[in-house]
Amino acid sequence: MIEKFKQFVKQSFSNGPKAKKIVGAIAIIVVVVTIVTILSMRKTLVLSVDGKEETFVTYKGTVKDVLQERGIQLAEKDKVQPSLESKVSAKETIKLKRAIPVEIKANGIQLKVQTAEDTVKDMLEAEQDTLKDQGISFDEDVDEVSPSLDSKVEENSNVQLVKVDTKDLVEKQPINFDTIVENDENLDTSVQKVKSDGVNGQKEITYQVVYKDGVEVSRNVKSAKTIVEPQNKVVIKGTGQVYASRGGEQIKYKKKMNCTATAYSGHSTTATGRRPVRNEGGLSTIAVDPSVVPLGSKVFVDGYGYAIAADTGGAIRGNKIDLFLDSSSECDSWGRRSVNLLLVAYPGEW
Repeated sequence: MIEKFKQFVKQSFSNGPKAKKIVGAIAIIVVVVTIVTILSMRKTLVLSVDGKEETFVTYKGTVKDVLQERGIQLAEKDKVQPSLESKVSAKETIKLKRAIPVEIKANGIQLKVQTAEDTVKDMLEAEQDTLKDQGISFDEDVDEVSPSLDSKVEENSNVQLVKVDTKDLVEKQPINFDTIVENDENLDTSVQKVKSDGVNGQKEITYQVVYKDGVEVSRNVKSAKTIVEPQNKVVIKGTGQVYASRGGEQIKYKKKMNCTATAYSGHSTTATGRRPVRNEGGLSTIAVDPSVVPLGSKVFVDGYGYAIAADTGGAIRGNKIDLFLDSSSECDSWGRRSVNLLLVAYPGEW
């Protein structure tokens, strides 16, 4: 360029002493400009590689040229700041972070990646496409990650992703009926009967079910509503002492016992001084053990009728009774049999 400029000057000026001086001055100016330009390209930079800094002088203009000058080869996932195409200026710091290996595990899949990101969250965001290619999706607002998203990424870190799904599950379940007992003092305690049968109802329950990697880990009731109301079973239970005789009569009693009954006849008086009688429509006379049935008590003997406990006998002990009949043939016909005796009223109560 300087030679061309000299030729231009020679053509424009004469070859006199004055012209030579002008050409010489111009040449000096060009040299000075060139030196100044070269000096202006000289820069002192700081290169930080994984936190280790180095200061050096360079005449290169871009980050890419500087790294090439330093013999630094970049891997695909290495991070450089500023960008490779950026122009460098004096005292600037170029930061290079080398990518390190990290293993990601998700739903039985193991994936190894190289990353230069600082945190787990940044790494997962940077590797979104890679994860999708492996069929792995991750929602940081729902899914679980270990270590936490704000954890620093370290070499050979193991990052575990757990897919969390929440679903509503609707089930129908029976509502068991209750049994209501209604007491009836007009029925004997031995009597219990069903007034109305029970019918189960039905309810609909919505559960919120949480799955982790497809496995159910929790289930909570979200809502419940009754579809069919249950109908309670009603049972009538006797609370009284009421005996249904063979003839269908309802007899209230104080005490009930099973006795061995025999019969006697031909007596003219009893232990209480009463005259024994057989009165089928009224009160007949029976002999009892006074320690079991007090004399003077009103009783009912099934198959015999109402009677007064007015007599005793040497063979009448415990739950044995002797019924008065009008003839020996009737006594033979009665024989010995087991009967229910009801103590209807104690002496002085009737």
